[in-house]
Amino acid sequence: MIEAIKSFFSDRMDPRKHAQSVEQNRSLQLATAALLIEMAQEDSARHSVEFQAIHDGIQETFDLTPEETVEVIELADREAHEATDHFEFTSLINQHFDHDQKLKVVELLWRVCLSDQDMNKYEEQLVRKIAGLLEIEHRDYIAAKLKVQRDMGNTYYGDLDDYE
Repeated sequence: MIEAIKSFFSDRMDPRKHAQSVEQNRSLQLATAALLIEMAQEDSARHSVEFQAIHDGIQETFDLTPEETVEVIELADREAHEATDHFEFTSLINQHFDHDQKLKVVELLWRVCLSDQDMNKYEEQLVRKIAGLLEIEHRDYIAAKLKVQRDMGNTYYGDLDDYE
């Protein structure tokens, strides 16, 4: 019994473990935000509505203050600019997120993609690529898109071959 109590407090009170947990959470926030920024820039324009969708999604998903959210997005913007591919972000997410959390990332991508109500084929291809890297099955990818469209009241359904 004493060992269990010691273990409990060691796991929760050890500052090194807490620091690692905070750092890991911060890395996941940055990885998610960087993917969303990549989505916002896929159409070669930076629309304020897309960045508002990023801000809202990151703040809601990670339960951050508005100031923390802005800081994460600014850091992620630099990370996304320096990144050579999406794998460094998706591999981190794959290591630490479960299926539902990864599906939430795909939903956030769709929110950004559909926020300006002008989805092009490159944006859609990027969501598909990232969903694949996150090991999200096609049916879940489509379900995420439909959920976001329903939530946003968006009537754009893309190409019919999406539903094959």
